[in-house]
Amino acid sequence: MWKKGVNNIDDFIASIALIGVISITIINVIFRYIFNMPILWAEEVSLALYVWLVFIGASSTMKRNGHIGIDYFVKRLPLSIQKVMKFIRMVVIYFVFGYVFMYLGSELAMQAGDKVTPSLRVSYIWIDVAVPIGGILIAYHFTRNIIKSFQNELPQKGDI
Repeated sequence: MWKKGVNNIDDFIASIALIGVISITIINVIFRYIFNMPILWAEEVSLALYVWLVFIGASSTMKRNGHIGIDYFVKRLPLSIQKVMKFIRMVVIYFVFGYVFMYLGSELAMQAGDKVTPSLRVSYIWIDVAVPIGGILIAYHFTRNIIKSFQNELPQKGDI
């Protein structure tokens, strides 16, 4: 039961963020150009939601193996070198998610403790925490994808 929740939490959060960005932007355009009264906090909230959309949406894309990869040259290498390249790719991706997103993202969020947004006076921690949360979810989905790919490479019961 909890696996289904973890597997779908990124879709839910990214969808809410996307709906929020679109709705706030449309409403602000209407208020600005029709009523000549822009919503002062609209850009601030849209930007915060966009940050969440990007980092949590990246997790949703990782779950579906939807990130762009250029493997034209790798597929032309011998199988043994392809496996080495696959391993190097995996290590680099884990480094990016582990160090850049989780570690540096956590540092960013912790350093934002005293900073607040100009209009709503909300702590930037609530915006910046999307980076390490996205990194954790991306690493989770990437690990699941790796496990699935190794399971597909193993000979099945009827194959032997």
